[in-house]
Amino acid sequence: MPNSNHSDLELLNRILYNDEKAFNLLFERHWLRVYAVSFRYVKDEELALEISHDIFLNIWNKRHSLKISSFRSYVVTSASYHGIRKSQQKKAIPLKYVESYEFEGDGLLMDHPSITNAGDEKMLIAELDQKVKISLEELPLRCREIYLLSRQDHLSITESAEKLDISKRTVENQLTIALKHLRAMLKYTGVLFF
Repeated sequence: MPNSNHSDLELLNRILYNDEKAFNLLFERHWLRVYAVSFRYVKDEELALEISHDIFLNIWNKRHSLKISSFRSYVVTSASYHGIRKSQQKKAIPLKYVESYEFEGDGLLMDHPSITNAGDEKMLIAELDQKVKISLEELPLRCREIYLLSRQDHLSITESAEKLDISKRTVENQLTIALKHLRAMLKYTGVLFF
């Protein structure tokens, strides 16, 4: 039975044998990073969530044929690729002839596509992680504790309930509150991801 101590590669190998728990652990471990990278390109919460879920669904559906040596690199690259593609589809405009361009100083006023690199991505993820930490500080102590048990320690609802000696229903309710709070915070992060 997989747990949070297993490496990504070990969990990937378990997925080949249809281990849904291993897949869920990988999903929980990497979904925020995939979402952040997708959001950077599309700047739309729902579209970024759709891209993120599509990437993980594709991994599950093609688990027997995919050859992945680094899961993290694979999902981040997939998020970048799909984010760029969706962004280009949203921005597609017909090509038209322009008689003259406006100049400002020495330069031509034109929109240039942004170029990203691994450093940009690390800064984006660090910024998002910091926002999540700040947002978690706004939660009541018990709610924050339950969220961290679930997301950082990768404990199931049952395991969290046993560890804290509370009901599973309480854990579910507190986890729902924490996730709603974080989703609300994520709605307003677009301004920072340019």
